[in-house]
Amino acid sequence: MSSKRNKDDDRLSLDETLANLTLVLKKKQQVLEEREAALEKATAELNRGRSEVFGDKSDNDVLHLNVGGDRMSVLRRTLTSVEGSMLASRFSGRWDDSLEKDGEGCFFIDQPMELFRPMINHLRAKSCETPLVPPVKSPHLINMHYELRLDFYRMVEYFGMTHGIYPTVIEMHSGDPESAEIGTFPDCYVKSSEWSTFTVQTLGHNRDITSFEIVLGSVERMQIGWINESRYVENVSDDHKNGVGEEENSLALDCCRGGLLNQGEFTKLESLRKLKAGSVIRCEQKGHRWLVDGKLVASSLASDDTFHFENAFLPPTGHVNNGKKDEIIPCFSGKGHWTLSQIVLSCP
Repeated sequence: MSSKRNKDDDRLSLDETLANLTLVLKKKQQVLEEREAALEKATAELNRGRSEVFGDKSDNDVLHLNVGGDRMSVLRRTLTSVEGSMLASRFSGRWDDSLEKDGEGCFFIDQPMELFRPMINHLRAKSCETPLVPPVKSPHLINMHYELRLDFYRMVEYFGMTHGIYPTVIEMHSGDPESAEIGTFPDCYVKSSEWSTFTVQTLGHNRDITSFEIVLGSVERMQIGWINESRYVENVSDDHKNGVGEEENSLALDCCRGGLLNQGEFTKLESLRKLKAGSVIRCEQKGHRWLVDGKLVASSLASDDTFHFENAFLPPTGHVNNGKKDEIIPCFSGKGHWTLSQIVLSCP
């Protein structure tokens, strides 16, 4: 009798457990259905809001432009292909009703067609780039008069297109590629779990980097500077690693010790304390001027009222050695996180 009662109790307990599980599953299903409904509602509201802001605009829209009096037709997605640029914002669709138009309703661009067309043709070529052919190169404009080339660079900069037309990229010079995360334009950054060295390279064009700006995150043994790429050799033996500024043909600001490294020679800068996260290091004229948080801290130029250093390896801008131009490029050694916030390119 007792055995039968126990079996009945076990059966009742099992039935109650199954009933409770069923109830729990129903409640979870209800929660999921409510979340799905809320997501669908939010998506519908977002689409409604986008429609109110952009109307029925599409990346596939063919836009008709009047460029300095000459007509051109171009896809909206071509004009907006460089993320974060003023050109992309202008033709996103949000401002179509307020943009300048000619008497026939064509969007008016107050630039000469001979300058605007090379930029658009470059974007068109990039849109159909494939790995089966060589990568698209930036406009070199070798047949254009020098003053017009300057006007072209000025126009590209005005539209916020410089790093889309004349790209740069951070590359690892030495270290374990698996230890570093490298961001590309418009978010150029390095997150490295091991001490490594990186350079900034130009892609598909002959405009040199003349100045750059770095914003520090949390870093260890951070050295920011320049190298003569064709002559720089870094010591990366197992028991010791040198970085930028510690070898010949390199110059760097040592952020953690607060000084200048000139081909291995360290000079303490008394006005420069150990730099912290958020500090902004700006280096101008290919290593000739150094600023920290807007204050000039070192220079090779006699006209600057600050610490002066002997510029042992950095040649004058445009220096040519044995028929070959010295390639002076930015270089960073360190561990941690930092952001490349600005780059200035030359006008060849």
